[in-house]
Amino acid sequence: MGKPPENNAIQRRILVLLAAILCFLGVLVFSYIFNTLALKDDLVLVEDFYSIANDVLELRRYEKNILFRVGGDNYHRFRYYVDLLNSDLARIEEAAGRIAGADGVGRFRRDLLEYQNLIARGQEKNDFAEDEIRRLGKRLVDFTQGLVATKKAQIHKTLKFTMVFYLIVVCSAFVVVVGIFYHQVNSVLKRLKLLRRATRDVVRGSFVPLRDESGAKSDEISTLIQAFNKMVAEIDAQQEQLLQARKLAAIGTFSSGIAHELNNPLNNISLTADTLQEEYDDLSREEAMELIGDIISQTERASEVVGNLLEFSRKSDTGETVLNIKEVLEKTAKLVRNQMRIQSVWLEDYVPDDLPGIKGDFQKLQQVFLNLFLNSLHVMPEGGLIHLEGRVEPEGYVCIEVNDTGCGIEADKLERIFDPFYTTKPVGQGTGLGLSLVYGIIKKMGGYIEVRSKVNVGTTFAVHIPVADGGEEAA
Repeated sequence: MGKPPENNAIQRRILVLLAAILCFLGVLVFSYIFNTLALKDDLVLVEDFYSIANDVLELRRYEKNILFRVGGDNYHRFRYYVDLLNSDLARIEEAAGRIAGADGVGRFRRDLLEYQNLIARGQEKNDFAEDEIRRLGKRLVDFTQGLVATKKAQIHKTLKFTMVFYLIVVCSAFVVVVGIFYHQVNSVLKRLKLLRRATRDVVRGSFVPLRDESGAKSDEISTLIQAFNKMVAEIDAQQEQLLQARKLAAIGTFSSGIAHELNNPLNNISLTADTLQEEYDDLSREEAMELIGDIISQTERASEVVGNLLEFSRKSDTGETVLNIKEVLEKTAKLVRNQMRIQSVWLEDYVPDDLPGIKGDFQKLQQVFLNLFLNSLHVMPEGGLIHLEGRVEPEGYVCIEVNDTGCGIEADKLERIFDPFYTTKPVGQGTGLGLSLVYGIIKKMGGYIEVRSKVNVGTTFAVHIPVADGGEEAA
């Protein structure tokens, strides 16, 4: 068997980059742990130096008490701190020697011994060499404080060096990683952004097939782009077919109303033409012109019916424009006006004329309201009322409510009313795609639709459509 073509270039690049980052992080963590442990030892040593310095200060305190003969048992306390100082110094003598040198530590020991002996002789003879004792005490204090200051300076220097070192290392590594990242996956990011924008365009209905201009060889993203273009093309084709099918179905539903609306002007034209033909010789010029005017008027009436029907049934190619929702509702209502008369259904239109413009496709929006009107007519075969209301909502939407006085919908069916292929009509009388199509069109416009219903009272569909940007007025 031949080796299948590889299409995991992005995966390989990511794995290589990830391995490099992990190696760098491992080295960085090891270095950080090593420096942290060294810093911990230095901090412990500083605490020891502080302890020696405090022992010396305690010696100086009891020295003053002894010299000024204040309090009792000062000499024994003095000896206690001498022993403690010798013990602490023995524990850290090597570290102190690295800072002050072996000579410095030796001199400190000699000064401490001489200082101790002077205090002891003075205690025996009750006669102290105060100047020499104070001089030695000051040298002891200076030495211990020098240890502390020197070690603190070393720690500060180490911290500063560590901070600068890690900053340089991390910044350098960051620049390198960013460079590698940019060169390796820049095209991927750009194409992912292209896909994200394309997804948004699909929702808005303004999608244009994607072109991979990155020059990259076949990889996961290029395959995804090809699949995405094919998917959107199939969705658009199926949706357009569905929309046209629904239009034809709608025309079939209100065909009797259309026939009635065409029959009236045609009958009038026929009667007027017969009259004109039979009485032409006896008619005055004014009477003949009046009959001809009636024929023209009735012809225009029939032409308007046919024009509205053709405008509704043709494929949508106008795209999104700023629309007057009142005009959309009026033109849609004309399509079913005679069907309403046949079924004794009244239409009450309380939609204001000054609603702000909305952005959408005229024919698709007309399809939305036609579906809602036909649903209302279906549930009111013996007559009823369709009530239209419109308002502007604070959230930036125009809301159109279509109310009917039909039989209503049971509560358990409302949750599925917009599901594809779900219908409340009897078998053979509905496909279950009408309200699903309505839902999809409104969602694609950035809006939403709600339904409220009560059995034997009626149903209300509330269509919420975003106001056009900038509050544009409809053309």
